[in-house]
Amino acid sequence: VVCKRWRRLVSDPGFRRRFRAHYRKPPLLGCFYLDLDIGYVFTPTLDPPDRIPAARFSLPQQRCRDERLAFVECRHGLALFLNKNRPEAVVWNPISGHQRRVAFPTEFGNTREMDILYAAVLCAAGDDDPCHVHGDCDLSSFKLALVRGGEDNASVSVCLYKSKSGLWGNVISATKDWYTLSSRRMHGVLVGNALYWWFIQVIEGVILEFDFEMQKLVVVEKPVDQGRRSGFQIVRKEESSLGLIMLTELTMRLWERKVNSDDVATWALQKTIDLTKHLWPRQSVQVFWTRIQGYDEDHNVIFLGTSSGSFMIQLDSMQFDNRFQFKSIFTHFPYTSFYAADWAAGGRDDGTEMSSSTSPNCPIR
Repeated sequence: VVCKRWRRLVSDPGFRRRFRAHYRKPPLLGCFYLDLDIGYVFTPTLDPPDRIPAARFSLPQQRCRDERLAFVECRHGLALFLNKNRPEAVVWNPISGHQRRVAFPTEFGNTREMDILYAAVLCAAGDDDPCHVHGDCDLSSFKLALVRGGEDNASVSVCLYKSKSGLWGNVISATKDWYTLSSRRMHGVLVGNALYWWFIQVIEGVILEFDFEMQKLVVVEKPVDQGRRSGFQIVRKEESSLGLIMLTELTMRLWERKVNSDDVATWALQKTIDLTKHLWPRQSVQVFWTRIQGYDEDHNVIFLGTSSGSFMIQLDSMQFDNRFQFKSIFTHFPYTSFYAADWAAGGRDDGTEMSSSTSPNCPIR
């Protein structure tokens, strides 16, 4: 504001690119979640002066008869929806307002939104640029994965879309009589070159792994743990290995999957967390139940709903934060990205202007 020279330096596109490359990891800006009265809303999590206004990412609520979108997940600064009325996915950048619509692969046949068990989006710009920093990608290059259930409940198929070519790849299938369709579509977790989803199996479940580099779809058995669990969450460990949280009311168990030199995988219990020691000192009332509501893989943060409030928990440091009371019992979709007010308002690093004409103009519900 005062020094024109400093303003010119810090607003230079080259400085901003180097700044993001230095810090590597974009911040967790907040969460999208469903409000039954007004649809999906955004709640910021940063402290002032970095706090993003909640209205900045509010989704338009205009009525549109043929548009009903279901929120799936956020990753690398992008948000993914599935259209309930048309066989297509919608990839949206909340910062720029740009969106891309991708029709379901023709190999999936007459597939509807409800037939898609899981879906995931990720930036692919790093495939060509090893120095690329995710979170400032817009829609330059991304991958989209869709998992479809078989009609006989005995198989699943996955297909990968690459925006650079604009084409879907081959359909990869796995056959086994081990799943039942869940009404809750859980978001995936990216670990290395593979996407993982928690797959419902009657009462509990298994883990579905899609290695998009090896083009392989396999089932990973969960750890053997006695007792009934009230919640499961796949996580990414610091060593870029697969982890799993098992929640039983007021106890969390953190498991890690280790692969030895003979390529044999085993699960190892890392820690057991008594939530009462962390929750009760912060609450004036006793906590009776807990529910996993969301997870951010880049910051290893879990969102935990309880009978007396909600918490963000950083799993590495086990820091509990209850400053952000999310008023929803539904899934939370953490959103991470680099945010610059002038860039978001219309300017780009390359000096061109962003058009807002592609922003969603129909309700997201």
